Amino acid sequence: MRDNDPLMDGAEAEARRSRPPDSPAAEVRASGGKSYDGRLAWWREARFGMFVHWGPYSLLGGRWNGEEIEAAYAEHIQLRGRIPVREYEKVAAGMDLSGFQADEWVAAAKEAGMKYMIVTAKHHDGYAMYDSQASGYNIVALGPSGRDPIRELSEACGRGGITFCLYYSHAMDWHHPDSQGNTLDYPDNIGAWDSLESWTGDEAKSRRYDRYLREKAFPQIRELLTGYGPVGILWFDCGHKITDEQGREFAELVRSIQPGCLINKRIRSDEFADYGNPGDNQLSVRVTRPDWESIFTLNDSWGFRHADRNWKTPEELIRILVETASRGGNTVFNVGPEGSGRIDETSRELLREVGRWMAVHHTSVRGTEGSPIGSPEWGCCTADPRQRKLFLHILRRPPGGRMIVPGIASPVTAVRWLHDPAAPALRFRRLNGLDLLVELPGPLPDNASSVLVLQYEGELAADPHKRLMEEGATTFPAFDGEAAGERLRYDTGKKGRDNVTDWSRAGDSLSWTFRAAQPGTYGISLSYAAEPGVSGGVYSVFCGDQTLRAEVVPTEGPYDFAVREIGGLEIPGPGTYTLTVRAENIRGGYLMNLQQVVMKALTEEEKTHVQL
Repeated sequence: MRDNDPLMDGAEAEARRSRPPDSPAAEVRASGGKSYDGRLAWWREARFGMFVHWGPYSLLGGRWNGEEIEAAYAEHIQLRGRIPVREYEKVAAGMDLSGFQADEWVAAAKEAGMKYMIVTAKHHDGYAMYDSQASGYNIVALGPSGRDPIRELSEACGRGGITFCLYYSHAMDWHHPDSQGNTLDYPDNIGAWDSLESWTGDEAKSRRYDRYLREKAFPQIRELLTGYGPVGILWFDCGHKITDEQGREFAELVRSIQPGCLINKRIRSDEFADYGNPGDNQLSVRVTRPDWESIFTLNDSWGFRHADRNWKTPEELIRILVETASRGGNTVFNVGPEGSGRIDETSRELLREVGRWMAVHHTSVRGTEGSPIGSPEWGCCTADPRQRKLFLHILRRPPGGRMIVPGIASPVTAVRWLHDPAAPALRFRRLNGLDLLVELPGPLPDNASSVLVLQYEGELAADPHKRLMEEGATTFPAFDGEAAGERLRYDTGKKGRDNVTDWSRAGDSLSWTFRAAQPGTYGISLSYAAEPGVSGGVYSVFCGDQTLRAEVVPTEGPYDFAVREIGGLEIPGPGTYTLTVRAENIRGGYLMNLQQVVMKALTEEEKTHVQL
């Protein structure tokens, strides 16, 4: 099975430089008079939503002619399984909606603590899941039920207090003879993996693709925005496959009909969007704009797949939710209903488990802002400046129950458990002008995220720099570092890809700024992967006037990470420091894939065994 798929894998996240709107004035003009902050207010408050991938591919569940089709995502089965349009149409005609109840979907979202729902109105296969007048290839015209599930969901969301949103694959359509992706039925089409540059200069392909936009994509966007009530988000996909001019036309069409409807980055780029998107299932993220949204599957595929049993645990989902919120982002969890429209019991139970946690802890997520104190070793933080509260999400119990809350200079009046506000406040004391020590009594109350509420006075004064721990280890993940150089870049951020890569030029470096509260001696170790015979060289690690040099030691492969200890560094006293890893020389194609650096406080005995 493929690890990823550039058709719906956030390829546009790396394809173009982020270009946020130029000015608030330009925003107001582009929105038809509704301000940028006005459009985003409900979305920022919500913080948590549901994605639904449902279409003819759900009936197949990843199988064609009795065989499992190799594809990262089951909704790509028509392309990956090389299913002709006429055969796929027969599958689509079987969507009887026998298990679909719109109110049940809305109830599942509400029970999970979600506030909005993004539903696939048309995916890459081109099949409209609503009564489209622009194309007869739709569920009302071809399906046996005659029902319009998008209308039913719009009405159910209205009854249930869930903001109704729509996904629409605008760049790709495998049914239309002039669109992109289907070269099996339409050999002269633009290929599914053809770059934008490969066809924009081809007059015939450009003319045909424009015909698809005029005949189907633009009319269907107009139908959805005029016939289904208020739409909170129109969620576009594969915008890296259209031109700036086409992206602008889509954005202007949305704004002209529903000025308050949000647009995601995958319309084309940040220039036309209200908020950003990293890649799918991206655990490590580089935040490029203040408003952004991560999307995750409950298992691996977006559309329903019979064989996909790689479910995330409730604890993993909750931690994804709080860590995303701590970086100022929204989280969307995807559900892939079966072909009948029934949501499987495993998905429902996972949503219920997340909902049980949210029922108690929702104030630590909903309406919050990102962490003002960085990423502490014990977990993450969200903030509610309106109530002068920090929510401390403890994901790992600190050694001895001694929890240092770093970077908070404001006067602190109380620290309490969110789940039990009537219980006595926890004991805490100031260590210095920026750090607090909180005593945690006994085990953590929640396996996923135990939440403390820190109440402070006045305007928040905080330092976001990572604090170096005088006991134990301090971790510096690659994605939190600043890459400098000609080629060094961040990998996909998915599980096992949370490293920098393409380290192929001497002088390229990765740096972190941190704060120390007192002097100390620290052992330095790196977690990296280095493919034998392909990567290698010499690198330096330096901080202040101290430098360590080491040779890259091969691991078993490019993503088989191993920990290498290279020596120790002295931190002379309180202050702000920069830790840097730099390539000195490179043998082979690249230096290494660096995942993280760890600074471990050394005991007196350990100091005698470490080279300083």
